[in-house]
Amino acid sequence: MNQNRIMFFRKVVIASVMSLVLSCQFAMASYAEATRYNDSFSRSAIISDIDTGRIIYEKNADNVQSMASISKVMTLLIAFDAIDSKKASEDDIVTIVQSDVNRYGTHMELVAGDKVTLRELMEGMMLISANDAALAIARHIGGSYENFAKLMNKKAVELGMTNTKFYNPNGLPEKINYDGRVMSVENETTARDVLKLSFWIYKKYPNKLIKITNKSHFTGVAKKINKENTNPLIPLISSVDGLKTGFTDSAGYCLAYSMITDKGNGNDYKNRLVGVSLGAPSKDARKSTTFNALTYIAKHYKTKLLYSKSSKISNTNLGGLSIFNIDVSSRNEIKVMKKDTEKIKQSIRYNTVKLMDNNDSPIGKMVLKDKYDNVISESNIYTEKPLEKLPYFDKLKVSFSAIYSTLLGIDSNGEYPVFKLF
Repeated sequence: MNQNRIMFFRKVVIASVMSLVLSCQFAMASYAEATRYNDSFSRSAIISDIDTGRIIYEKNADNVQSMASISKVMTLLIAFDAIDSKKASEDDIVTIVQSDVNRYGTHMELVAGDKVTLRELMEGMMLISANDAALAIARHIGGSYENFAKLMNKKAVELGMTNTKFYNPNGLPEKINYDGRVMSVENETTARDVLKLSFWIYKKYPNKLIKITNKSHFTGVAKKINKENTNPLIPLISSVDGLKTGFTDSAGYCLAYSMITDKGNGNDYKNRLVGVSLGAPSKDARKSTTFNALTYIAKHYKTKLLYSKSSKISNTNLGGLSIFNIDVSSRNEIKVMKKDTEKIKQSIRYNTVKLMDNNDSPIGKMVLKDKYDNVISESNIYTEKPLEKLPYFDKLKVSFSAIYSTLLGIDSNGEYPVFKLF
């Protein structure tokens, strides 16, 4: 009897423990799901890091919509290009004309006849989204608003912003004549295109850009005004240093934003996060969703070094025959932004090259993918010696290994890479 009772209580205890374990596992799984970042406010959004280019989050990133004052990032880029090519100077004195004066939305309170430096106009445009400043910059750089819009569209094409169209430098609604009718249009873009623009301006003019966009206030000289930076993240996160807000009734509340993640605290390298939020329903929603994005990603994602420069990446063994081993390496560091527990898939995609040519071409790419087979990044890889310096038999080894990988379906492009021997 006592033995039966002992067995009974033992079963009860085991069942209780198992129930508790399962409950904890379910709770942990639910918590993990709850802590995944999700933007429930923006119509479209995208977040990436500038060093590895990994898309960490996206939502309707290719949907075309109005961009409002996010347009002014392109206006600033055109101005920076003009300064860089010596066609303009930050110290240029711009005389305001009546057509520059715009009281719709935010402005610098400029009136015709005011004389303002190009530097102050750029700061006013980016920090308080001054529409009059954007018009004055466009006229000064482009000669006319219409010609400046052409420069903006030309630059968009150069940057691969295939779904972007500019009508003016400030992003306000514009009246145009179309087929005998007057229509109201706005500059339009996608979150992905804004990301391309943001990446480019940060890479080409990092110091000039940050010198403007990381300020907490705009202090006018031409007009004695002092206004807060419209970027809601500047006072909330010390490492945020840009980029630009936007709003029209059609566009909703928009923000292109950026933050530095320093080396340490799990990061092997300093990096920069860049995000885009388009079409949030309110200022508070825009601030909340972008703040949550940065804090979540900074906490859960780290920039890791996978391969140092010139380190051996792969030893491709053809069917177990060591005679066909190939050592390859990258000439640049291969890094990835990833979660601590995330598994990254690695494979080699071979190129088609003429092995007998005297060249130093990459033999393929190291392809990094996430667990869903989304491509994270691609990096050129090379044989340890340039192809032109490899002995003939080693060139054959490269070719046979590539063909073998293709036949096995290892990340091929549906062709026989490295097949042309002559």
